[in-house]
Amino acid sequence: MKMRSILKISALSLLTSGLCHAAAAAADAPEEVKETLFQKLNMPTVWMLVVFSVICVWLLIDTIIKTNRKKLLPQDQLDALREYFRNGDYTGALGYCNENASLLTDVVRNGLKLASDGKEASEEAMVAQINREAGSLNNKASFLSITGVVGPMIGLTGTVFGMIDAFAAMGSTGSADPAKLSAAIGAVLYATASGLVVAIPAFVAFFAVRGKINTSMMILQEEVTKLFRRFPYADFGSVLFEGDEIYANKPQWDAPAQQAPAAE
Repeated sequence: MKMRSILKISALSLLTSGLCHAAAAAADAPEEVKETLFQKLNMPTVWMLVVFSVICVWLLIDTIIKTNRKKLLPQDQLDALREYFRNGDYTGALGYCNENASLLTDVVRNGLKLASDGKEASEEAMVAQINREAGSLNNKASFLSITGVVGPMIGLTGTVFGMIDAFAAMGSTGSADPAKLSAAIGAVLYATASGLVVAIPAFVAFFAVRGKINTSMMILQEEVTKLFRRFPYADFGSVLFEGDEIYANKPQWDAPAQQAPAAE
């Protein structure tokens, strides 16, 4: 009976001593600090991707606004130009285009200025203005495609440099702890993920915006074509609107050659 009591007391003492040592060891061990997602993403390459994404959002909003039908074809301007054309007041229409700047009025103004040169020249001038605006919008939208291509590369660059730092740190300590190595690699893979998160929406937005630009330019060209339907090009003859000037003249074969004025 006494032996059992002694054994119980000894076992209790050992258990108590073990718990005390475990508590002391836990207290002395450094507390593991878990990084937040923001801290894991705090890398130069990720910040570069943030800048790219902000620019993409701005270009996307700007292109959507400019290709909106109300912005592209203001109804009040379209109605006013139709009224000028119905009344045959093309001088008034040109003045209205000069006073109310928009893509619609720019196209119509170019067509009216070259109306005296014939239908082909007038239509080419209008198409050139539409193509010029479409080219400007497509150049801006191409940044979305560039981001879609470059984004994963930037993210992968951050991952590569992060892994180099992780292996260098492991080599300096002279020990390879698989847990620490996998944690370091997992942390730098956030850079690759960030690149994909930015690139995929940028690619989708690029194709969507490009399609919207092409559709908007087609709608504009259709409305201008309707406006100039049965336009009296023959009645314009050699008419020149105010502010226009023709520099070409008939050749003077017998006239003495003139020297160009000296540049100041």
